[in-house]
Amino acid sequence: MATYDEVIQALRNADAQGNVEDAKALAQIANSMRQTKTPQQPVPQKQEPEDIGGMYSPEGIPLIAPREAPSGKQIYQAVRPVIAPTVEALGSVAGGAIGAPMGPMGMLGGAGLGYGISKEAMQMADTLFGGQKPRTGAEMVTEPLRNILEGATYEAGGRVVAPIIAKGVGKIADIVSPSISSAQIKAGEIARESLGKDLPAVLDILKNAKSGQSVAEITASIENPTWQALIANALQRDAQFARKVKLFNEDESLKALSKLAGGENATETRQILENAKNALTTTTTPMREAALSRANLGKAVADYESTAGRLTEEAASEVQKVRDLIKAGELAQASARLDMIKRGLPVGASKYTYKNELAEKAFNEWSDKAAQGSIDLGQGARFAQGAADALRNVGIKPLEGNKLAQSISQISQNPSFAGDDVLIGAVKNVADDIARWTNNGGVIDARALDAIRKNSVNAAIQRLRPGMDATSQRNLASKVLTDIKPALVNAIEDAGGTGYRKYLEDYSKGMQKIAERKLSGEALRLWKTNPDEFVKLVTNESPDVVEKILGTGKYNIATELADETLATLNEQAQKRLTQISVSEQVSEGQKALSELVKQQTSVFRFPSFLSFWASAGNKALSEFEKSVGKETMNLLTQAMKNPQGASNLLNQLPSSEKNKVLKLLADPSKWSSKTGLTGTAAMRETAKSLMSEE
Repeated sequence: MATYDEVIQALRNADAQGNVEDAKALAQIANSMRQTKTPQQPVPQKQEPEDIGGMYSPEGIPLIAPREAPSGKQIYQAVRPVIAPTVEALGSVAGGAIGAPMGPMGMLGGAGLGYGISKEAMQMADTLFGGQKPRTGAEMVTEPLRNILEGATYEAGGRVVAPIIAKGVGKIADIVSPSISSAQIKAGEIARESLGKDLPAVLDILKNAKSGQSVAEITASIENPTWQALIANALQRDAQFARKVKLFNEDESLKALSKLAGGENATETRQILENAKNALTTTTTPMREAALSRANLGKAVADYESTAGRLTEEAASEVQKVRDLIKAGELAQASARLDMIKRGLPVGASKYTYKNELAEKAFNEWSDKAAQGSIDLGQGARFAQGAADALRNVGIKPLEGNKLAQSISQISQNPSFAGDDVLIGAVKNVADDIARWTNNGGVIDARALDAIRKNSVNAAIQRLRPGMDATSQRNLASKVLTDIKPALVNAIEDAGGTGYRKYLEDYSKGMQKIAERKLSGEALRLWKTNPDEFVKLVTNESPDVVEKILGTGKYNIATELADETLATLNEQAQKRLTQISVSEQVSEGQKALSELVKQQTSVFRFPSFLSFWASAGNKALSEFEKSVGKETMNLLTQAMKNPQGASNLLNQLPSSEKNKVLKLLADPSKWSSKTGLTGTAAMRETAKSLMSEE
């Protein structure tokens, strides 16, 4: 039958090989053996005397061994059950005595250490004489520490020391684990501790993040200063990387904003704006010229109508001339006859007189000529009137300047404009210019009226507001034109300048797009020179700047810009706000991070008199403590460079969090929860629980 120690060794081997089922079965057997095991002297078995030529007692025990003496291994196996409890007890008592000067905790710690030393001494003897295999891997460090823990739990006070030792056991297990380094463990612990309850939320963000995104910026919304301080401190150790990231992010933002502005600097942006304006002028000028030329056909209408009137009058005059010639001829003929009668000559002889000759010319040649002139003039009048009527039928009519000037002047009579010297002055200036450019026929050239629309209001404002900057003058002129412009546009359109209003609308839309690009250029300038002002502009905190660029009444950047343009600006503004948030959190979290690092880098050391096992532990702890500095920070630096690295770091759990045994050791409340026992009994019960969970 296997001994208790052999069962325990088999349990350890099964656990090391990952054989869970066998380990559980062996643990149950060990529990049962531990409850019933008592030190016993080996009972010699009676044997039948053999014919070996030796001497025997009446019970059959050889008095003189006929064979060679038993080996040291055989002797050790025979006496171990007796000496083991004694050695362990003496070690515990001696350790407690050594630690007594340091008080109760010293006595408890000393007892635990003494017990552990004794157990390790027996382990070495088991390896040398008992046939046990030497420990390997983590067992070389964790098993000695378990023995110390078991000794420390002999009394109730051991509950205070045990969690500390258990935590050390877990950390040492991590150190010697072949799959993960102590630096990785420490880096992961610091990162997780910095997040606390925010860990799940950050893991979710990192899981869905794109490669290359800033870990600090994508997690800034969590509002965890300690975490942000950790990231900042980690990345500061790689200044070259931090600068490359900064330059990359700036380059991305510069490209996005430059695309909106049309250039990467003020000169390029200005050139783009000028080119755009020239292109707009080239596109819309034919529309304007066609409308104005058509409106100017009204001048021909006026000319035709004037000619028709004049010719009609001349034709009427010729008709009257015919009448007058006939009357004159009749008078001349009558006078010739009267002369014949007075002279006593035959009346018929009057046809040979000069007066009768004149009468004949009046009746025929002269009257016919006048009649023909009347006919020609009448035809000319009818042609001119027909031409005028034809133009009017297609919407062409004279652009009557005097009438328009009077209509414009009436605007200033509106009571709501009382006291508005700018508007009243502008109205007067426009009306006077219209009258000045109206010809004697009462018609004004459409091109002159278009120029008055563009220049007269501005001239009035410059005269009335001489100290105002050019942009403000233009905006004020635009506001005043709101009341004057409709009358001017309607006059040109009514005169036949169809398309003039469409020209103005298209030109205005084109200029609006140019203004939007100009605003994007201003945003680019602010992004480079004053990021905070850039944020204010995009977040609608600078309406005056927007209105100054886009025009009067257009101060809401959220409604005036195209959705795509606004989305790009908002994205860049949000980046800046995130950077501000990160900076603030980093500043606020430095103190908390400092405290966290202090807690995480405090390592429990064991006294140097723990013989071989204690020396091995101190060596491991020394390496661990060294890695907590440079290597751990190097790991943190690399992890914080991208979301995937940070996620992997946070998901790297140490053995102490995976091992149920160490969880139980770290929670003294579970040690006697089932039995209500204390002291040595509690220790025994805890040992059973540990083995059952293994």
